[in-house]
Amino acid sequence: MKLVDDIIADLLNYAFDHNIGYELTHFLDPHTPSLADTKRRKIIINMGYYRPRQIPLQIGHEITHVLNGDRSYHQWIGFESIHSDPRIELAADRGGIRLLLPYYFEGKELEQINVQEFMNCFDIPQHLFETTVDEIYMWIEGGNLDF
Repeated sequence: MKLVDDIIADLLNYAFDHNIGYELTHFLDPHTPSLADTKRRKIIINMGYYRPRQIPLQIGHEITHVLNGDRSYHQWIGFESIHSDPRIELAADRGGIRLLLPYYFEGKELEQINVQEFMNCFDIPQHLFETTVDEIYMWIEGGNLDF
């Protein structure tokens, strides 16, 4: 699997290729999650987040908000995720997980795939276990593994 910095670079290139601007910052509070302004097609990534292994998931999550055309429910300042629609957030989580799967699967055989290991690699919250299982099965069923 690639290094986290390489994965972050790949995801930011993916954003750029999809006309999504981004800003990387270390000036936010460590507990402030990354943000998306879907109207302006821009994401702000908190590179000082207290769970650094989760930053790639957050990038994928925010990219998915923009790609899905989700309505921004919050102001840039004082963002609280509790104000967001849980269905929209779950869809963005799914998209973030989907964007990370190729990095985990790279060079693995089917019998080497482990959901918990994947979740640990990217510090995916445990409440997304079933979602992660679903996305892995869809990835495999879609023929995305070379055997």
